[in-house]
Amino acid sequence: MTRPTGRTTARAGGALLTAALLLAAPLAPTAVAAPAAQLAWGSCPAPTPNANGVPFTRDPRQQCATLRVPRDYHDPAEGTITLTVSRLRTADPAHRRGTLAVVPGGPGGSGLDYPGEMAKLLPPDVLRSYDLIGFDERGVGNSTPVHCDLSAAERDAQLNYPFPGPDGSITANLDQARRVADGCAAASGGYLADVTTANSARDLDRIRAALGLPRISYLGSSYGTYLGQVYATLFPSHTDRVVLDSTVPPGGLEQGFRLFSEGFADSFPALARFVAAQDATLHLGATPEAVRASYLRLAGEVDRDPLPLSGGRLLTGGGLRSVVYASLVKPSYYPLGARVLQLAEERDTTPAPAPAPASEGATAADGPTGAGTGGSGGNPLPQVIPDNFLAAQFAVICGDSAWPRDPAVYAARTAADRARYPLTNGMSGNVWPCAFWHYGPKEPPVRADPDGPRNILMLQNRYDPDTTYNGARQTQRAFGHRAAMVTFDTTAHGVDFTDPRVLAPFTAFLLGGRLPS
Repeated sequence: MTRPTGRTTARAGGALLTAALLLAAPLAPTAVAAPAAQLAWGSCPAPTPNANGVPFTRDPRQQCATLRVPRDYHDPAEGTITLTVSRLRTADPAHRRGTLAVVPGGPGGSGLDYPGEMAKLLPPDVLRSYDLIGFDERGVGNSTPVHCDLSAAERDAQLNYPFPGPDGSITANLDQARRVADGCAAASGGYLADVTTANSARDLDRIRAALGLPRISYLGSSYGTYLGQVYATLFPSHTDRVVLDSTVPPGGLEQGFRLFSEGFADSFPALARFVAAQDATLHLGATPEAVRASYLRLAGEVDRDPLPLSGGRLLTGGGLRSVVYASLVKPSYYPLGARVLQLAEERDTTPAPAPAPASEGATAADGPTGAGTGGSGGNPLPQVIPDNFLAAQFAVICGDSAWPRDPAVYAARTAADRARYPLTNGMSGNVWPCAFWHYGPKEPPVRADPDGPRNILMLQNRYDPDTTYNGARQTQRAFGHRAAMVTFDTTAHGVDFTDPRVLAPFTAFLLGGRLPS
């Protein structure tokens, strides 16, 4: 799930038409047979900036191609759209055993340069054995994009997590959700309804066929795990070896979002221990329990009296919670969470630069789609998220499944979550633009299916703020015999591909097809 937070959160959204329950079942794979078209490889378009606006340094070996696919697989009369696909070939063709599609978190971020990013992480034996394939999913970047034409204020990353008001009120969230839904509909129209995970899975199968492959392997992280689930369910016979890193629960982003507060509660103790160890300088508590109390107190204080920061920005309670949540992604981001708590404690209106995260081993979930947390600048608040990122994200989360239309549902959820999960003040129960989305889903959500080959490896951290252990276990149970899961006693979003504990089962599976019992 790529939050627009440093990596990619499997975030989920608001509500849609309950009439979707009456819609047809997902299209059968046979209804979307791929054409015989071949991909013409050449140079790539200019690199797409990540959600922080920072372009990626592209691997010079990468090639790109375009492919026309149906806009609506249910109705070919709707015409076609363009996908932009990338390839990073193995340097040792004699040892190639297959092709590996690599998909980052999100939804909403570009995956075109993800092969080059993953080439920095994957072990040499895997890189010798596989060509890497990436693509901008439909609606994103270089693949017939969607837009919402939102103002900078409406794209403030603080709003990406719908934290309610200090008293639990969701009135402001409802207003924001309506404005976003109206703006997206005006800017992109009915194409929004076609930007879904199921259609992206069908697109991937068209890519597989255009590559001339009977089967394709897959590595997805965060939201990319849901796309992998859907592909493995719709096209089980077309999958080679499937790896899911930090898995979204079955049913997709709606369910994943409802678990965000649980993930925050699971992973916050590690940050609290980090802060407590520095009590001599931070003065936020000498024990994890004291740090937790300080966090709750400070969030309440800036709820009531927001703190002015440099650049004309305000640190509100929602802003503080969103920065702390973003800092839970991995331990190298903990200084960011500590710094924002220190700002609130000291009422520091002219903050020094926040500490830059230390390098410590990357994760696939830290892909090119994260919106980030403000980086290492003097203001540790999240910044403005690109319009296309939000438009594609909302299109997917609102188009994948039907959400309640009644605002009272969200008010009740928020109140219940505030009582159960005070650290997030009810955020997981709150409203998203999907509550007012203009286009209902065209088909029910695709859920993980046990009918298929045993060829899915799940890699999961026990304490993940975004894609919870609980959600991953649900997916493992839904896949049944098809999936094996390896769990690491770690607090972070995204497994560390430099960790030998991760590399052992990962390489054994991709190179030898061996799954843990």
